[in-house]
Amino acid sequence: MQKRLKILLFALGVVVFAAVAVKGLFAVTGPSEFCVSCHTMKSQYRNWSHSAHRNWAGCSDCHVPQESVAAKLVAKTRDGISHVYAYTIGGVPDPIRLKPRSRKTVMNNCIRCHGQLVEKISMDGRKCWDCHRGTPHGY
Repeated sequence: MQKRLKILLFALGVVVFAAVAVKGLFAVTGPSEFCVSCHTMKSQYRNWSHSAHRNWAGCSDCHVPQESVAAKLVAKTRDGISHVYAYTIGGVPDPIRLKPRSRKTVMNNCIRCHGQLVEKISMDGRKCWDCHRGTPHGY
């Protein structure tokens, strides 16, 4: 019984530590200022900071999956590794373009916030940015 209690307490400690670590990761990497701190998208950040979206949606709100903590953690980890690689070894493409999985995430997040508007129009296979290319980055 004593051994079981120790294992249970250890497992509980690991879970609590992981939860605190994930919460800390999101707190540090969530703000848009984090994205621009080492990112080559300063002009996009500047345009976003003067847009209506700045009051409601930051980089992570649009570019990171919002459906679950697990999906958010996987995306932030994958993208973080990809960005570190690009900046240190692989070179940053110019211009930076969304990868297909990122396009899907951005589209889902547009609909997540603007669902009431989207249900009133016919998308006809178009993506939000087909009409709203400059939102919120201004290009």
